[in-house]
Amino acid sequence: MEFVELAYKRLRDELNTRDYIAWAGHLLDEGSHAASIAELASCSWEAAPDAGQVERMFLASIVELGLELPAALHEALLAYASAICQSMILGKMEPGDCVAEMLALADDNQEPYIMWIWIDLLRSFPANHKHYPVSFRFNSILDLENAEDCIHKTALQFISLCSISLPNKFPWVWCCQHCAAVSDADTFTEASVCTCGKCGTPSAMKNMRFFDNREAYLRDRGFY
Repeated sequence: MEFVELAYKRLRDELNTRDYIAWAGHLLDEGSHAASIAELASCSWEAAPDAGQVERMFLASIVELGLELPAALHEALLAYASAICQSMILGKMEPGDCVAEMLALADDNQEPYIMWIWIDLLRSFPANHKHYPVSFRFNSILDLENAEDCIHKTALQFISLCSISLPNKFPWVWCCQHCAAVSDADTFTEASVCTCGKCGTPSAMKNMRFFDNREAYLRDRGFY
């Protein structure tokens, strides 16, 4: 188990004492020389490791390794989801498995707004149109017949988005390219752009549910 997964599951209270010990053992196998990691991993020899002692060892190892536990579940979710995407990009996971992981995380966390990037992508694939019969697709700029390419491009975009501060409810928002105004008006619409209600610039307010609008949002912030 990687640290981002452990940190996420820790905040969800999904870990037991031996998960921490197994994490330390994994780091030892990867060549860690941290004394606190060796001490924590040695608890695997105990029939019933003391939970309080293991917790103290774990926290000591975090300090020694210079790691930081996220304080909020949403922060931990973004880090863990990004790590899964990165694993897929590096070829360590199949694209379909990556999407399945994203949808599972969305379901486990009552579909946080940011995870709708993946829900919208799934609904855009032609094979799923009979299950989600709508008249428009937020990802039509992608080659939706090539699912793996779509997943890779979405994963790269998702990682970038998770690395910056985003408006509340993103991508269920409209963002003005001209004055940076944000609106949470209905985004489930075929309109991808509209006139900004704040500065009045035509076609400057972009619906962030659309893949290409998110790409423009990132380009405006120095990505790509």
